[in-house]
Amino acid sequence: MASVASAANLSFRELARRVWADLYAGDVTSLAAEMSYYFVLSIFPFLIFLAALVGTLPFTGAWNGVLNWIVIYFPRQSQAMVLDIILSLTDGRTGFLSLGLLGTGWAATSGLLCLMSALNVVYGVKETRSFLHRLALAFLMVLVLAVLLLSTFGLVTAGDWFDRWVAARSMGLLSVPVLWRGTRWTISVILLGVGIALLDWTMPNLRRPWRKTVPGVVFVVLAWLLSTAAFNLYVQYVGTFNKTYGVLGVFVILMVWIYLSSLIILAGAVINAQLRKMAKRCATAA
Repeated sequence: MASVASAANLSFRELARRVWADLYAGDVTSLAAEMSYYFVLSIFPFLIFLAALVGTLPFTGAWNGVLNWIVIYFPRQSQAMVLDIILSLTDGRTGFLSLGLLGTGWAATSGLLCLMSALNVVYGVKETRSFLHRLALAFLMVLVLAVLLLSTFGLVTAGDWFDRWVAARSMGLLSVPVLWRGTRWTISVILLGVGIALLDWTMPNLRRPWRKTVPGVVFVVLAWLLSTAAFNLYVQYVGTFNKTYGVLGVFVILMVWIYLSSLIILAGAVINAQLRKMAKRCATAA
């Protein structure tokens, strides 16, 4: 038993060493910077695209609630800016079947096309798919992610109703805010994991079993939650973005957060790539 634990510890240390070496040698930080640039360009078109989808739902007044829910996960100092910009851009523009929607969908794919290229580099595979194939896949994933977000918003809303129902029948023994926060964060973590797994499984020009994405996805979810909380604390109590950049400080905060998120996503892919290499070496040695 001790030898098994020792071997597992050695394997973990070897994995960590190889991942760190790949992050440095593979210039992953530069890839993350490129991704963050394209994600910034695509995030507002994606939210406009999402607003158009919400406009087709059989009830009104949903978009403001959806957008308020989404911006909760942005850095606190950037939430008001994102909310104001998207509300002004989507005011009265929620038609679904329109050329404008196709245009925003096209713009929203730029971040995913960049993610494809970055993941191909990380996994060490060549791109053999045509541009139209990659564009169609990116557009499909934009639609899937949008539907996933809307479905999650519906589940959170249902969870809020359920929390109130439970609290009413527990005679005040259970707190509605505590239950609601627990429901929201549980569903959000599940959403994040499913979304990252879908991207890691479909974006690179590589086919492997779904379960092979799990280690990297778990790392991305945990690292993103911790880094976002730490970044918000840093900006609130230590950072001097507003003093240094003035009004642009809010946008700089958003850019840095997106860069950190991109770096974490690529680090998760590096973990999966190294585990794939190590499994191949073990299979060859056996």
